[in-house]
Amino acid sequence: MPASLFPKTRSSPVSRLLDSSPLTVSPKEPLTRVRALFRSTRARVAYVIDKRTRKLLGRITRSEILAISSAKSNATVEAVMDEPPVILAPEDTIADSVSRMLRVDEWYAPVLENNRLLGHLGLEHVIKSMLEEDPKELEKREVETIMTREVEVANREDFVVSIWDKMRELGYTGLPVVDDKGRLVGIVTQSDLLSEGVKLALESSGGPNRGPRVREVMTTTVVYLYPWSKILEAAEIMVNKGIGRIPVVDSELDKRIVGIVDREDIVRLIV
Repeated sequence: MPASLFPKTRSSPVSRLLDSSPLTVSPKEPLTRVRALFRSTRARVAYVIDKRTRKLLGRITRSEILAISSAKSNATVEAVMDEPPVILAPEDTIADSVSRMLRVDEWYAPVLENNRLLGHLGLEHVIKSMLEEDPKELEKREVETIMTREVEVANREDFVVSIWDKMRELGYTGLPVVDDKGRLVGIVTQSDLLSEGVKLALESSGGPNRGPRVREVMTTTVVYLYPWSKILEAAEIMVNKGIGRIPVVDSELDKRIVGIVDREDIVRLIV
């Protein structure tokens, strides 16, 4: 896709698209409370700030919250927070910002002015801008032109702890779930694990009780696409439903997974 497309989105300053109300926590906040915040808001990242000055001190992700063991359950945010790999300024262009985020596989980046948190930019904010600017351009191409064809999956009989290990290793927020014949039957995400409260199971990988299986925590109502589906449809689903990754199946009858499309695949069209 030529760089001349989506010119307004590409050249826009980050300040035009940022979300000014991301989840924020203080460094002394108990991790147990932050876990509850992630569960109730379904946020993927929280920024650690000085509540008085809004100075950014660090961040904590949903993945890190899920990985917290019982030994750290009484700890506070400052014990596990880290530095954001990408920090943006309000005047940075969307094209440059997205390029930097994709290089380090980040879906969100804080936006600072004089080290104060103004908000954050998420890839879904960029996709929304693309939809508003030129939806017809997204309707010209099919999902199969941008999807990933080698798809990591989970089996519904897998133990959750083994799937969690795979998700952490690959940096994925979720995995499609298939039956023994390779047909799509569900999806398991970090949000599912958090809402089902499987923290103790995640800690028991070395013991005889390996906790629940995927079929006990997965979401069975799955949004999916076909290779011939338009990119426009994928973009609208991601923005309207807050979905980050959409499985692509070969047919309504068999539902065999042939690919997956995520937010990175779509925003890569502008860079």
